[in-house]
Amino acid sequence: MSNTMIKKALSTFFALSALVFWTGCDRSTELEVRTFALENLQDFEATMLIDPYVYRDREGAPGTASSTPGAISVRETADNLEKIARVLEEFDRPRPDVRLHFQLIEADGFTDSDERIATVEAQLRKVFQFHGYRLAGETFVTATDHSDIGQQMQGTDDLYEIRGEVHWLRPGTIRLENVSLFGRNSGTGLETTVNIRPGQTLVLRSAPKEGSTATLLLTVRAEEADLGGDL
Repeated sequence: MSNTMIKKALSTFFALSALVFWTGCDRSTELEVRTFALENLQDFEATMLIDPYVYRDREGAPGTASSTPGAISVRETADNLEKIARVLEEFDRPRPDVRLHFQLIEADGFTDSDERIATVEAQLRKVFQFHGYRLAGETFVTATDHSDIGQQMQGTDDLYEIRGEVHWLRPGTIRLENVSLFGRNSGTGLETTVNIRPGQTLVLRSAPKEGSTATLLLTVRAEEADLGGDL
């Protein structure tokens, strides 16, 4: 075989190899567009969930995602779209109602134990240095996802109002946002935002009791309402 024929054969071989390689690359990054209907998730929540599967920095074929209330559209590879579909199937589910048990606890030099807060008191003594604790008021609130709460609670010497917002961040985590407690007569007030798990009890905030040496502690316990948890 002459040198000319060898050169032509090699040129053809490299050209075909390049074509096969190029075609393979095109197929591996071929993008499709799919729109997913959202039944329970907010569009911003869905965007955060699927973001790891949208490769916006892919050279030559970047992925994209856009959302509107009730739907999210994604431009990605078929494999990644299937992954996104599985993620949304797992997380786009009805969120159970939340039951919140608020207790207003007065901390001072009390010597007698209050059986109504026995479980909470054991935890308080690990954190605070007060001599004793007693229940000053309590109330129960049932809320849905993305809802506002507003409830009055009668204290020992004042009428309090609890307000806030409830959001399920993901399965197993609830966000209590802008939770506030205000005394109608005393003006005692506190406000905070926390994440809480079903079955968990948290001390939200503390505030001095007006006209007293005592300190008021606001605690909350969260339960999924459909679990029948013992509050």
